[in-house]
Amino acid sequence: MFSCRYLRKGDLDLSRGFGDGIKWMTLKSAAEAEEKKPFFILIHKTWCGACQNLKESLRDSIKFKELSELFHMINLEDEEEPEDDGYAPDGKYIPRLLFLDNSGHLNDDLINENGNPKYKYFYSNAEQVILSMEKAIEKFYEDGEDDLSDFEDGEENLDYGEYTDENLLDELSKANDTENVENVSHDEF
Repeated sequence: MFSCRYLRKGDLDLSRGFGDGIKWMTLKSAAEAEEKKPFFILIHKTWCGACQNLKESLRDSIKFKELSELFHMINLEDEEEPEDDGYAPDGKYIPRLLFLDNSGHLNDDLINENGNPKYKYFYSNAEQVILSMEKAIEKFYEDGEDDLSDFEDGEENLDYGEYTDENLLDELSKANDTENVENVSHDEF
């Protein structure tokens, strides 16, 4: 499964410039949340030019903000990147965006279909992210019982299921290092 060290709530601004008004969470707080939602995990670095471009694209996107309400939004920066290879299914390039179901399992079919097939989880703009978020919503809420029509009115009548992996919190609390991060050029995407 996955592992990551976590920060105490209030230690820092969890948006890190990727969008105010979004309920950003730590991995630990998302795993402990009463509300069962899928995970949106963004992994990036402060020194990364491609990450800064993605940040600028997402920051002002109203659609991104709206869709974010259907996910536990997790924003991992610099040393917070989990060392577990599950968070780097096809490499440790950045930025990387992963969608996990509400039990913490990676959905490896939710990739950037408009990106470079060598870097499936690399996103360069809000349009790509929104497309994958919409596909994730279809996948995670496909049982037909969830009423997403109320979403635009701010109502949440969704059944998010149950966390099934009892070891999720233990694995999320393991420490991390970032020494193996590849320096992939933005031009490759």
